[in-house]
Order: sequence, then structure tokens, then C-alpha cells
Amino acid sequence: MLNRKIFSNMERDVIGEVMNISLGSSATSLSSILGKRVEITVPHINVTTAQEFSYKQLEPAIGVEINYIEGLKGVNVMIWKRSDAKIILEALLNKKIPDEEFEMDEISISAICEVMNQMMGSAATALSEFLGKHINISTPIAFEIDDNNEFKSKYFAEDDEIVVVSFDLSIEGEVQSQFINVMEVSLAKEIVSNFLRETEKSTSIEIQTEENDNIEKEDAVNKKIDTIIKQNNDYEEIIKRERMKTNQNKKEKEETFVNVRPVEYESFDDEEEVLSEEQLSNLELIMLVPLTISVEIGKTSKQIKDILEISPGTIIELDKQAGALVDIIVNGKLIAKGEVVVVNDNFGVRVV
Repeated sequence: MLNRKIFSNMERDVIGEVMNISLGSSATSLSSILGKRVEITVPHINVTTAQEFSYKQLEPAIGVEINYIEGLKGVNVMIWKRSDAKIILEALLNKKIPDEEFEMDEISISAICEVMNQMMGSAATALSEFLGKHINISTPIAFEIDDNNEFKSKYFAEDDEIVVVSFDLSIEGEVQSQFINVMEVSLAKEIVSNFLRETEKSTSIEIQTEENDNIEKEDAVNKKIDTIIKQNNDYEEIIKRERMKTNQNKKEKEETFVNVRPVEYESFDDEEEVLSEEQLSNLELIMLVPLTISVEIGKTSKQIKDILEISPGTIIELDKQAGALVDIIVNGKLIAKGEVVVVNDNFGVRVV
């Protein structure tokens, strides 16, 4: 354990909140893949050295390397129990694998990489929205950790300071376990600085927006006053011309009747429209009309011959990336976008 304090309490809270939101999206993605309820709890953060870092509670373990290639710079390494990876594979394949037959061969590694790709894709999307910048990651690389020292030396020097974020993992009816997320201090500090910069920017925009609103309101009032003055001047000019015409007509004709009446100025007060009882009744009837709400996660086009070949187990690739926002459609019209969530074992969508 390090003696000096690298992160303030506020910075630790930021790291915890960022990881909580990003890995929360990963839980939703994993739940969609497995068809089971998945929960990832609020993280526990520990700052230590690579030499002191230990993950014995997860051994035998597998590692998953995630490289940030846009938006952030650094490497994120996730460490999972080998037994948890086996359970996830069993859920994907819908069959039990005896312990003696399970091995991290090419097929197993490929399947784990695909699961991690979708999970971390969702995490990157959530992180992008949270930090206000585009975040992109490389395809995750999964591997079995055979040698502890070799694993550590691959990513860190012995005296390197690292951030270890631990999560409790729950998969409905299958897993009550834990996994670890490890990153360099520099990557954690970059995440914190990006978050604080985005927060300051949002605050500045809110203040500027409020000032702009006040200026716009003041300009609108001034324009309305100018309009009233101009209209008054126009009315006075009209009256003046009419009087001159009347005097001229009196000279030409001894008796000419002139209908003179006060000028009626246009009202500038907005009158609130009041609905009649019939309109209110019609509105109530409209409110009772049921509309169909559908959520579209993606779409694609296939040739008829490809469609005829579809059978149980066929995977159809859609036009949206994992973790992307879904379309919320009412009666064929797009009204909003949202993200898929799990509510009491049912799928739902959170409008964003």
C-alpha cells in the first residue's frame, strides 16, 4: 500500500462514478447476451504498486487487455476468474462443459473476446457521453494467466503505481463472484481531468446561456417598445394626412360629412386561448387512443436466398454497434432515442 496520497477523495469519487457508469452499461450488455439478469456493484478503488498488487482470490484467472485508441491513452486490463469465464461460455453455448474438458482454446478465447468486445463497447459509449468526447477501444485480447510475475512485467514495472478497481459480479442463478480492472495512474488521472474539464465547460455554458437568455429577453422587450412607438408614429401620420384631406374636401365642397373616430390600436397582450367544452371533450377522447411503442435495436437487408437459409442459431448482424442508442418509435415515427436496460427480468429502454 502506498504511503503518499496520489488521489484526493474527490478524485477517487470521480474514478468510482466513471467506472460505475461505464461498467453499469457493460452489465446491461452482458445481460442482453446471456438472457439473464446481471448486476455489477459500485466499485472499490485501491492505489498500490505493481509489486504489491495481488489477485489470488481470482486464481486461476484469465486476463482481458483493452487498449484505448481514441479519446484516452493507455491500457485497461480486466482480470476474471477462469471458472466465471466457463459459466459465461456455457450460457452462450447453452450446454454444460465438464471442468476437465474446458480449456482456453481458440474457440473459447474467441467467444470471450466477443463478449468482452460488446461489454466494453457499451462501456466506451457510456464513457464518451459522460466525458463529452469520443472514446474508442481496440478489440479486446483475452489470455490465460499462467505466470503471475510474467503477467505483471508485461504491463507494469515493479515500482509502477497502478489503480485497482474491484467489482462484485452477479449473474442470475449462476455466479456470485468478483473481477478486477487495472489501469495505470496516468490513465486514471486523464479520466479525472477530462471529467472535471467537461464539468467546468457545462457550468460555463449554463452561465453563458443564462446571460444570453437575459440579453435576448431585453432585446425582445426593446424591439416591442420600438414597434409600439413606430406604430404610434404611423397612426399619427395617418391621422394627420386624413385631416389634411378633410380640410381640402371642405374647401372643394361646402358640406362634406367626415366620419371621424378614435384610432383603435392593436393589442400587444397575448391572450390565452380557452378551449370550449366540446374541444375539451374531443381532447380527452384523443388522449385515450392507444399508440404502439416499439424499440428498434437495428436493422439490415438480406437477399431472399439468405433469408430462406435462416434457422435456429443463425446470427444476423445489424447496422448498429453494440452499446449504441436504440430508436424509440411510435406508430412508425421516430420520437426519441434510448439505451436498453433490464427492469425486473424484463427488457426496457431508458430515454436519453
